[in-house]
Amino acid sequence: MAAGAEGVPGLCGVAERSETPGTPPSPAAERPRVRRQRGRFLVWSPGAARALRERHRVWGALVGTPPRRGPRGGAAAGPRLPLQLRPEEARALRESGGATVEPVDEAEAEPSGGGAGGGARAALATPLSRAERRSRVFRALWGRGLHLTRGGKFGGDFLVYPGPPAQFHACAVAQCPRSSRAQPLGALLAAARLCACVRKALLLCAAPPEGAPSVTAITWRADLT
Repeated sequence: MAAGAEGVPGLCGVAERSETPGTPPSPAAERPRVRRQRGRFLVWSPGAARALRERHRVWGALVGTPPRRGPRGGAAAGPRLPLQLRPEEARALRESGGATVEPVDEAEAEPSGGGAGGGARAALATPLSRAERRSRVFRALWGRGLHLTRGGKFGGDFLVYPGPPAQFHACAVAQCPRSSRAQPLGALLAAARLCACVRKALLLCAAPPEGAPSVTAITWRADLT
């Protein structure tokens, strides 16, 4: 295996231009609206779903039920609206001002007591939850101009694309392990070999309680085995 701290830029190349995360859209452009319903973040407007994918590189997943086939058969239609966003996608949109999003989680509210100093000490003492790690890593990679989708089918948290997933193959699989727990060597080797079989790099993404997330790219080299 070969590891590189520079990671993503050298593997995925230069991503296409789109709206910069953290920059609100122009007043002439209406912000897409994301509605929270029973714990899910849904986009019902076709225009809003298209804007999220084309302008903000947020892809989500179409979860609507396709219509039944008619009496004469015909090709089955694919999934339809609504577009369901993952919590980390909804949070990134809300924090960047790219869309109108309801609160991602009540747990994100400021603590009622303890003061700023107590909150900072608690953050240092308590490891980040898996949801918080995923959210911070998503924001870091998304902020570099990359496209991210679900990565469960390749054993990761995200699939990383240099451009729209409909036009590009994924260049890497991102994992967000706990920074406070050692990664088993067997699991690391298995993940690296799996990524090598599908011609992707493995990104180990660390999100410490303090500081910016870091990314280490691991590629499998057959000449070293």
